[in-house]
Order: sequence, then C-alpha cells, then structure tokens
Amino acid sequence: MKLMLAGIAAVVLAGFVAVHLAGQPSAPPQEAAEAAQAPSEESLPPSLDCAFHNFTRTSAVVSFYFDVALPKGETPRFYERAILLADGTRSNFAGDDRPAWTYGLDADGKPTITSPDGAVRIVLYGLKLGVAGILPLEAGIRSNVYRNLGGECRQTNLGG
Repeated sequence: MKLMLAGIAAVVLAGFVAVHLAGQPSAPPQEAAEAAQAPSEESLPPSLDCAFHNFTRTSAVVSFYFDVALPKGETPRFYERAILLADGTRSNFAGDDRPAWTYGLDADGKPTITSPDGAVRIVLYGLKLGVAGILPLEAGIRSNVYRNLGGECRQTNLGG
C-alpha cells in the first residue's frame, strides 16, 4: 500500500513539474531575437504619414504617406508614396512617379502641403521641422473631394 501511494505521489509530482515547465517561455533562438528587433528611430528615413477620418472619428476616409527630402537651405519636399482610400483601394508611387507636393505656409501661417494640381491641401498643426524622432501632430485636409476633415499625422526624422 505504501508503495502504491508513493507511486501515485511520484506521478502527480511529475505532472506538476511537466505543467510548470510547459508554462515557462523558452528562450528564442538568436536569429529570431535579432529579426524581432525594430530598427532604431534614427535609422528611419524622413517621412510623413497622415490619416483623415469621418466626422464621427470611427473610420479613416483617406490616408496619405509621404517620403520627405530635406535639402540644406531649401524648403522640404514631400513626395507622395501612397494613398489609401476608405474602400481599401491603395495607390503606390515609387521613384520619379511620386507626386511632389509643395510646402508653404497658409494665410494663417500654418505649415501646409499642397498636391501638384492644387486640389488637396493638408494643414499640419504643430509640424516640427528640424526635429529628429517620431512625433504625432494634428492635421486637417482641405479638398472638394474629401471636404474639410480632421486627422492625425506622424512625422519621422524631419531633423534635416
């Protein structure tokens, strides 16, 4: 009888040990750990990504993605990399096919970028040129197609 109880205790103990070890996270292989590391903020190229939402702020109406060139002593240049519409339609642009938006200040002195045809303007409230890192900012879109919608942008490494 004692032998039988000792055997049951050993089986139960082994079960607890197995459950405990199974719950422990295993160390990832070195290759997986290196692949999982995100690039440093400083290595990210200058960009501006903006999303404009409907009036109830429940869904995005349109999103714009820009590559930014910061030539010394000149105004920044915003090259449209992609546009994503609410229906899921995405248009990508690369190389010389990227539309170049112009940068300037609007009548109220707010930084604004304007599409090549002048039909769409994005007002960038709180744009911080000359600042490295990733920063959020408010934006507004002015357009006959998208109307006057509010939104948010993320500027990345516009430090120049």
